[in-house]
Amino acid sequence: MIRIHPLRRQQLEDVISHSEVVERDGHGIKVLRLRDGRYLKYFRRKRFFNRELLSPAAVRFARHARQLAQLRIPTLEVESLHRILGEPHTVAVYQPMPGLTLRQMLARGQVDTQLMYRVGVFIARLHRLGVFFRSVHPGNIVIDGLRIGLIDVLDMRVRPWSMSRWARRRNWLHFLRCEEDRPHLRDDLVEALLVGYRDAADLPSHEIGEVAERVRHLLG
Repeated sequence: MIRIHPLRRQQLEDVISHSEVVERDGHGIKVLRLRDGRYLKYFRRKRFFNRELLSPAAVRFARHARQLAQLRIPTLEVESLHRILGEPHTVAVYQPMPGLTLRQMLARGQVDTQLMYRVGVFIARLHRLGVFFRSVHPGNIVIDGLRIGLIDVLDMRVRPWSMSRWARRRNWLHFLRCEEDRPHLRDDLVEALLVGYRDAADLPSHEIGEVAERVRHLLG
C-alpha cells in the first residue's frame, strides 16, 4: 500500500521558492530540483472524471519505479507522495538516478558504438521482461557507468509476458520520434544499437530483421 500524505498549498509554494525549476509546460511547473538534491514531480489532474480518481498519477509513478526495481532495472527511488489539500493534484518526491541521459551524451558526442550496442541489449531486455515504456526515448534512458536505467516512468505498463511484435514496433517509434536526437544518430551508432537488440531479443531471426528494417526506414 502506497500512502499519500497531505500537503498544504503554502507548503508547496515555500518549497518552490527555494528550488530550481527543471521542467515546466503550459500549465506550470512539472519538475523541481530541491536544495538537498532530491526532485519533486508535480502531477496535475487535467480532467475531473478520469482514472486519477482511483489511481492518482503519483501513485502510478511510484508503483512503476518499484516494479522496475523488482526487475533489477535501475531507476529513480520515490521517497514520498503527497496530495495537495483542497486540490486534485499530487506530487512525488524522489531520489534521481545518477548519470547522464543518452540524449545528453549523444549531443556531447560521448556515445560510441559499444555504448549503443549496450543500449540495444537493454531495450531487448525491457521487451523480454514485458516492460512497455511508451516514453523510451534517449531523454529518458540514463547511463551511469555500466548501468543503464529509466526515468520519468509514469507512462509505462509491465506485463508478465514478452512484448508482442506490434508493441515492439510501436516502442521503437517512441524511441525514434524526437527530432532533436536525429542529427546525432549516426549510421554506425544505429547499426550498433540494432546488433545489440538482435543479440539479446527473444525473437526469431526473421522477425528481428523486420524490426531492424523498420528502424532503418524510420531514420531513412
